[in-house]
Amino acid sequence: MAIKTYGMSFMSRWQSALHSVLSRNDNRNEAENLSSEHPAMVASCEACGQLEVALAEGKDTIDIAEVITKGSLVSKCAHLYVSLAAAKISGNDARVKELESEVRYSVCDPLWAKTLLEFDSNHQAIPYRHYESLDDFVLPLGDGQTDKAKIAFVSDWGTGTPLAKNVMRRISEQQPDIVIHLGDVYYSGTQAEMQDHFLSIVRDCLPAHTRIFNLAGNHDLYAGGAGYYWLLDELGQPASYFCLRNEHWQILGIGAPPQIGKPTDAISAIPTIEPKEVLWHKHKLDNAEGRKSVMLSHYQLFTASGNIGRTRDNRPLALNPVLYEAFKSHLSQIELWLWGHEHNLVAFEPYAGLSKGRCIGSGAIPVARLWQPYKQLSNLALPEEFDSAPKINLDCQLGHDGDHFHHAFCVLSIDGADAEMNYFQVEGVEGGAEVIFTESLT
Repeated sequence: MAIKTYGMSFMSRWQSALHSVLSRNDNRNEAENLSSEHPAMVASCEACGQLEVALAEGKDTIDIAEVITKGSLVSKCAHLYVSLAAAKISGNDARVKELESEVRYSVCDPLWAKTLLEFDSNHQAIPYRHYESLDDFVLPLGDGQTDKAKIAFVSDWGTGTPLAKNVMRRISEQQPDIVIHLGDVYYSGTQAEMQDHFLSIVRDCLPAHTRIFNLAGNHDLYAGGAGYYWLLDELGQPASYFCLRNEHWQILGIGAPPQIGKPTDAISAIPTIEPKEVLWHKHKLDNAEGRKSVMLSHYQLFTASGNIGRTRDNRPLALNPVLYEAFKSHLSQIELWLWGHEHNLVAFEPYAGLSKGRCIGSGAIPVARLWQPYKQLSNLALPEEFDSAPKINLDCQLGHDGDHFHHAFCVLSIDGADAEMNYFQVEGVEGGAEVIFTESLT
């Protein structure tokens, strides 16, 4: 089941709006899966892709007059309305008026007008939840009766597709005490998507005793965050960041980054963290009292082949300067840092003072072999104090079906002060889970 996603808020919000309208128009139970292959969604993805390229090249928008003469009526309408949505978000009033005149005399069916209305109304800004005391949001890692615990991690998983459902079934087979999703419920984190693509699936698949947590990815907040914080309340999670602790371990989840608004932001913007939250995390690391620390975030601390942000000359950054500056004095105290955002499973060699950096963003989004996700980029922009880029440990690689890589999750098994992490790959919509990489945190 194909699903295409974008790193720009308005494109994801457009997909959410179209998905919602298509779901209402089609009463079948699998409407959430059907929408990704509907001709209107396919055409919209094509339009979004062209816009993404144009914006990356520094243009405000693509030339609708050129595009409108090409392709089917569905394609023409998709380009027209996606361009209108982009103009609205970017505040280009002149462009909005121009495109609205095109809409007035177009022969596009009412689907597109309904989608635009949904697009205009599906953004509700919800404030970030601050702590009052540095002891807030510290939760027990286990039940207090034993020093054993099993925690499953998965990221970029919330698509609602059969692939995603199979991954969660395989996680359930491991009988985890806790499941932590590192973020991204697609397309833009509306409440309906949080319900259909996340909550209903985990509750259906996981044992009743399993505790569930969800970090905020970029897609979780594109609709403003109302759906995301609704989900947290359903899960009993107090905020977008938290600390799970027992006698020997603590697991720290980094919270919601500032929301991305303008269409061009996601191309060059560097993911950040609230300064007040940095103090909260440092307090946990400074007062670990012998505990070993695992850090979680949606965004990467560093990358070898992905996109954290870009320099003014459009080179991709190797390292997130905001996260690095926040935690560089504490990286040696972190046993393991897991992140997502890139839709791949990558184990990095020690870098920037961190012994184990792992990307686990391969929860559900298809990644084609021809994209070569394990090929290290040669034009990464390095910080001044570094003379080399992060290196990938090629002993940890996903398999593939010839066209696309498989999906993955990992399970941390804690036994007192010792722990072992197993990385599983999952093949297709029916395949089982297979351990492909194991490491000790002892």
